Amino acid sequence: MLGIVFHLPPVIEHYVMVTPIEVMAAHALLAVGWFPIFGVLVWGMSHVWLDFKQEKYEHGLKFVLLEVRVPQMAIQTPKGMDVFFSNLAGFRSSITWREKWLLGKSQPVLSFEIVSNSGQVQFLIRCIDRQRDLVEADLYAQYPEAQITEIEDYTHNIAHSYPNDEWEAFGAEFILKNKEYLPIRTYEDFEHQGEKDSRFKDPLLPILEIMGKMQQGENFWMQILIQQPDDQNWTKEGAKYAGKVMGKEEKHVKTMFEEFTETAIQFPQEILGQLTGIGGAGAHAAEKKADDFRVFKLTPAEKIQIEAVTDKISKLGWYTKIRVVYSAKKNKFRKGMMAAAMKGMMASYGNSVVNQFGMHNASIPKDDYFWMEWSYAAKQTTIVNRYAHRSMHAGATHFILNTEELATLWHFPAADARTPVLSALGARRAEAPAGLSFADDLDGDGIPDWKQQHGKSLPGAAEDESEDVQLPSPASPTATPGEAPVAGRPAPLPPGLDLHDEPADPHAAAPGNLPV
Repeated sequence: MLGIVFHLPPVIEHYVMVTPIEVMAAHALLAVGWFPIFGVLVWGMSHVWLDFKQEKYEHGLKFVLLEVRVPQMAIQTPKGMDVFFSNLAGFRSSITWREKWLLGKSQPVLSFEIVSNSGQVQFLIRCIDRQRDLVEADLYAQYPEAQITEIEDYTHNIAHSYPNDEWEAFGAEFILKNKEYLPIRTYEDFEHQGEKDSRFKDPLLPILEIMGKMQQGENFWMQILIQQPDDQNWTKEGAKYAGKVMGKEEKHVKTMFEEFTETAIQFPQEILGQLTGIGGAGAHAAEKKADDFRVFKLTPAEKIQIEAVTDKISKLGWYTKIRVVYSAKKNKFRKGMMAAAMKGMMASYGNSVVNQFGMHNASIPKDDYFWMEWSYAAKQTTIVNRYAHRSMHAGATHFILNTEELATLWHFPAADARTPVLSALGARRAEAPAGLSFADDLDGDGIPDWKQQHGKSLPGAAEDESEDVQLPSPASPTATPGEAPVAGRPAPLPPGLDLHDEPADPHAAAPGNLPV
């Protein structure tokens, strides 16, 4: 009979024999239990430090706000914006450890906004000033007839602190209800195949119509913040999920700690099995075999999910955060209607089988109960300031959307589906000739001066805008025939023509000496 004897030191043996089990557990907690607590504190403080440095770094950057307008008859589809968001991958830069943790440098944040101020709808892009040329170049590549102009920040037109005597505000942040590798409905899902020309049923039009209903003194704003992640490892989770559903679950590679723990547990069981004949190696060696026919047993919902996940992870992903703010003068504030509009405006992008948007409850100002009224004004201030600062770190946790999903949320409506409230160009703008020189390229100090080239000013031109232009009087003497024109005098008559020799009768015949 096999026997194993462990000899413990007398002190430890006496401690184990006389100490109750709950006291030993308390001593063990005091000895090693502080380590995980300390680790959590260090992890949390490091992220607080990183958020602080990144906020400070972003405040030192110079941003520009660009308004984009496209001619009404220009042909555009969300596919162009899909390519545009893919081209923005050039913004990504390699950030060192020092730049990240000491300077707070992070990948640039861009804001794509659709706003309505008193019913006037605008498409806006906010980016870093030094990246403006790249944004404009990528946008012109897809929409050559677009007009891009820099405007002032419109968020300064409302109050940023509440309660306020003049303004009221309401808003929310949106999140994904399911895992981020499960996509929302994209523009390809909105093509109506029943019609002859497969027309695109733009899901953005209901949002634009809501914005167009804003009255004077009402504002409805929607922003989509995007930031490129340091890597695209999120696609691995999607691939793992698809493989699990199809029965091709990835084999788990055990770590050294897991192998040690498993050995420590199985060793006494193996000894007991040898002694008693119960259990043994065969009881723990059996592993669950993969179902090779799992792919043929998929439900319709699982087939849709696998196809959707595969499509999403095949494209570039961006960290995304969506905010909506409604503000108005107190006498125009319509909270109930706008709250319902916010809930329904994102519903068309959802699919109950795959993914859909939901509102982040912690960010919504509510006053349904008396305890909610205590924080109502504070939440109003918070949501408005987060929107105005375009904060990517504060608020709800960001999620991943790929370029196709972003193009579905922010694009220019097609020409045959343009709403009348949209601010668009009525005409097309052409580029300047390629051979046109700039003022700096000319000889001299700049633009040539007419006075320097001709030695005199143009006829009838005044030296100063404050001076009156002296027009020639009818009594001014005419120039001699054949004489060169002189400033301030009537043009010379043709040779052989003298108006004083002709009758003034309007019914008389024409002069016979008129030149042919």
